Amino acid sequence: MAGRDRRRFSKAKDIAAPLVLMFAILLSWEILVRLLEVPKFVLPAPSEIVAEMFGSWAIIFGQLRVTLFEILTGYFLAVVVGFLLSILIVYSNSFRRGVLPLIVASQTIPVIAIAPVLVIWFGYNYVPRILITALVAFFPLTVSIVTGLQSLDKDFINFFRSLNASPLQLFLKLRFPAALPNIFAGLKVATTLAVVGATISEWVGASAGLGYLMAQDTQQLNTARVFAALVVLVLCGMGFFGIVGLVERLAMPWAHGRMSAVRYFSQRPAAEIVPKAAR
Repeated sequence: MAGRDRRRFSKAKDIAAPLVLMFAILLSWEILVRLLEVPKFVLPAPSEIVAEMFGSWAIIFGQLRVTLFEILTGYFLAVVVGFLLSILIVYSNSFRRGVLPLIVASQTIPVIAIAPVLVIWFGYNYVPRILITALVAFFPLTVSIVTGLQSLDKDFINFFRSLNASPLQLFLKLRFPAALPNIFAGLKVATTLAVVGATISEWVGASAGLGYLMAQDTQQLNTARVFAALVVLVLCGMGFFGIVGLVERLAMPWAHGRMSAVRYFSQRPAAEIVPKAAR
C-alpha cells in the first residue's frame, strides 16, 4: 500500500506542477496587463480572452469543425503514407537510396511556399489544406517508424528465421511490435504538427477554419478573439495528443508500469507469438 500511495502522490505532483505554473503565469499576465494599462488590441487580459471565447463561441465552434476535419483527414493521410513509405524504405534498398533523399529534400521547402501552388492546382477547397497538413505531419512520423523497424536486434530476426517464420510473420510478430514505442512517439509528434499544418494551410487560400478566422481578426485588430481561437487550437492539440497517448497505454501496458513485459508476453497464447511453422 505504501508503494501504491507513493506512486499516486507522485502522479498527483506531476499533474499539479504544470497547473500551478500555468495559474501563476496567467495571474501575472492578468495583473501586469491591468497595472500597465496595456490596450486590449495589443495584449488582452486572460479574463478578456475567456469572455471572448464564450461570447464568440458560436463563431469559433463553427470554424473549429472545419479545422478539425482538416486535422483528422490530413493526419490519417500522413499515417497511411508514412507507414507505406517506411515499409518500402526498410525492405527495399533501391527504394531507400532513390526516394529517401527526395523525401528529406522535400522538408527543406517551406510549407507556406507550397500552399499557393497547391491552391492553384486543386482550387479553393479542402484538398490543398489536407495535403499541407499531411505534408507537415508525415516526415517525423515516417522517420520514427523507419527507426523503430530498423532498430531490431539481428539475433531476434535470426531466431525467428530459424523457426521458419515467413516474412509476413516476421513483420507482424516481431518487427512491428518491437517498433511500437517509436511508432507511437511519431504518432504523438504528428498530432501537434497536424494542428500546425492545418492552421498554416488556412492562412492561404481558405474561406473557413480557425486559421482563417485568426487571420481575419488580426487584420481587424480583434486580438482577444485571435487569442481565444489560439486557446481552442491548443486545447484541441492537447486533446488529440492525449487520445493517442491513451491508445499507446492500451497497446503497450508494459511500457507504462501497469504490467511488466515478461508478464504480458507470458500471458499471450503461443499462437500469437511463435510462428505457426515452428509449432
